[in-house]
Amino acid sequence: MENPHELPTPRDQIERVHAFARDLAFGVTRGWWTTQFDVSIDLNQETWHFDKLTMLEAATRGITKKWNHRYPPAALLQTFGYIELSTITKTATGIGYLLTEKALRLLEKPSAPPSVFISYKRDQSSPLALLVEARLRLAGNPNPFVDKLIVAGEGWRERLKGTIEQSKYFVCLVGKDTLQSEWVQKEIEWAAEASCTLISIWHGCEMDETCPAALRERHAITVTGESAREYETAISELLNALGYATY
Repeated sequence: MENPHELPTPRDQIERVHAFARDLAFGVTRGWWTTQFDVSIDLNQETWHFDKLTMLEAATRGITKKWNHRYPPAALLQTFGYIELSTITKTATGIGYLLTEKALRLLEKPSAPPSVFISYKRDQSSPLALLVEARLRLAGNPNPFVDKLIVAGEGWRERLKGTIEQSKYFVCLVGKDTLQSEWVQKEIEWAAEASCTLISIWHGCEMDETCPAALRERHAITVTGESAREYETAISELLNALGYATY
């Protein structure tokens, strides 16, 4: 899981609320603080007090460096359901709040949808490509790239190469004859040159010594049988690799 404390602070006020709630949740999962927070107000400025803060100064510096103590108002986090009043409303340092389950669920997705390029040979993997695209959209990734997005008259080579170079993940669907495709071979080459994270899904075949090194040396997912359960397992493994939680 990426450390959201290392990401830049959003400028939009509402995005700041979501980002701060995610930062709080991340610290809880790492044991840097508990779900209990106290907020005090002095001269109209809120100060957040983190339980166990003095135990992990490195983690503290991470969140304070990112936000420079200019956290979103507690009232906004409460409005969005990310915090709720504690049973002990008033504490020695301010008003007591508890982080909610909604805030923790923010960690089930990447902080921003990663760019994903899906490479496949149409006569080998079209149904699987559409399934991967649909599941990514359902998980909250709005724009995974499949070649159906190329419009008539558009230069294929330029569009494919440019999109791969801008993608974080390159997902290659490999069927029995997929690697005989010149286009797929070229896309794999471009992805390796662009330092994309390459993930291959093998269905109806297994990786062997003829597989390009760019795929052989990286994460691979294998569909071991032609059943809905096997494909669902493969899709879940892919989503996890992209930062999405599955159950």
